[in-house]
Amino acid sequence: MATTIEDGSGKGFSVQVDEDLKLRTRSVTESEFDKATADGNAFNINTFFVTVTGSTETPLLYIKNNEDEDLVVAAWFIGTDNSAGSATRLSLLQVYPNVTTGTIITSGNDVVAVNRAIGSSETLNADIKSGGDGFTASVAGITPVLFQTQGSSARAFGNVQIVIKKGSSLTVTYQQYGLTSIDIYTGFQVYKANLSD
Repeated sequence: MATTIEDGSGKGFSVQVDEDLKLRTRSVTESEFDKATADGNAFNINTFFVTVTGSTETPLLYIKNNEDEDLVVAAWFIGTDNSAGSATRLSLLQVYPNVTTGTIITSGNDVVAVNRAIGSSETLNADIKSGGDGFTASVAGITPVLFQTQGSSARAFGNVQIVIKKGSSLTVTYQQYGLTSIDIYTGFQVYKANLSD
């Protein structure tokens, strides 16, 4: 005969113990990203299209976390279009940690983080800048934490799972080979989390 254990807190939860001494419950499992989205703590960060010419490594996006909580980068997306010239190989995007100097940081175009919970008043406390032609980032001597190759007319999306601690940053750069011009966007899905709990 089964026995039911009732929740003493008054919330109405219960668990059943069957004749084999097994607990029978119903549960809902969700990812940290899904929970953060429902709570209004998940955001999209997107440069929209910027034009890049030439073949030098060009910064596209800079993010510095000013939150007291960790900022988790859950996914990375990239898109290219409207290319000119003939590529000699796939272009390269690289993600560098803690770049501290460069004009993308001091004078890049401000980017707004969009809350993924439509109607939420939660905001993201971060410095977010987009770059492109004419912007610089001092990445010499810094080892990238991620890289991705990209065709001249393609879209890429993937899970990455990077944590940006308070006061830390990441910078995305782009380098093309053989093209004279291309339009490119990049961005991340991020969420705030207290990972020390």
